[in-house]
Amino acid sequence: MGFINTDGYFKGVIVSGEFGQSKNGLPQEIWMLKATEIYDEEGEEYLPVDSEADEITAYLTMFNHDDSENFNTSQIKKITGWDGADFNVLANMDLTGVELSWRVGYGKGDYADKLGVNKVDVPDASPTRAVTKLAKEDVVALQARYAPVLAATKAPVKAASAKTGKKTAKKTSKKSPAKPTPKAPPQAKPDAVVGKCTDQEAYTECFALSGSEGGDELEKALNIVWSEEVAKVNVDEAKISEEEWYTIKEQVSKRTSKV
Repeated sequence: MGFINTDGYFKGVIVSGEFGQSKNGLPQEIWMLKATEIYDEEGEEYLPVDSEADEITAYLTMFNHDDSENFNTSQIKKITGWDGADFNVLANMDLTGVELSWRVGYGKGDYADKLGVNKVDVPDASPTRAVTKLAKEDVVALQARYAPVLAATKAPVKAASAKTGKKTAKKTSKKSPAKPTPKAPPQAKPDAVVGKCTDQEAYTECFALSGSEGGDELEKALNIVWSEEVAKVNVDEAKISEEEWYTIKEQVSKRTSKV
């Protein structure tokens, strides 16, 4: 038995576990670990570890200075089954013999020449440094944790079909010209005329008879007459019947026809 003297990825068990505090007063798990295997990156397989260098202590500080949980906490939950709700429960857990995996590496700054446990994980975790896709339950847990933050920072989504660039003038088709919305106050209805048509059919025929395809000024004049005649019947176009649209068409045609 002896201290692990090389960096690498190991598998093994917890010899003993204690709940305590870091030197800065932050909650911390302290685990004595005993390795049984080390991952061989070249051969991409686990090999037996040197029995003379198979132990190390993991100091797993669980919170940041702003009292937010860090990565260690989520890993401790996965390895031990602790639900994260009560430190008393974690402190009273007997972790002896719990299997896990961990990475040993050199520290930073003053600890650049010292080996330590950089990460702990479940026994079957990937030993490589490649980014792995999160399990579905981990995504759900992250969503639940950060839902308020995500909602507060949500950005408006631009529709995929949205167009960009300069706006072009809208061209009115001969067959389906755009009819204006009447704004004049309602007046007395004209005498009924035998016939039926839809609002668009009425406007299209008036458009053709008045010769509005000849220019914007004629179309503008047609729209004024159209709005006046519609308003005489009902400013709410949804309440105008097909018989009344036929009457409106006749009235507009009389006032705008070239003949």
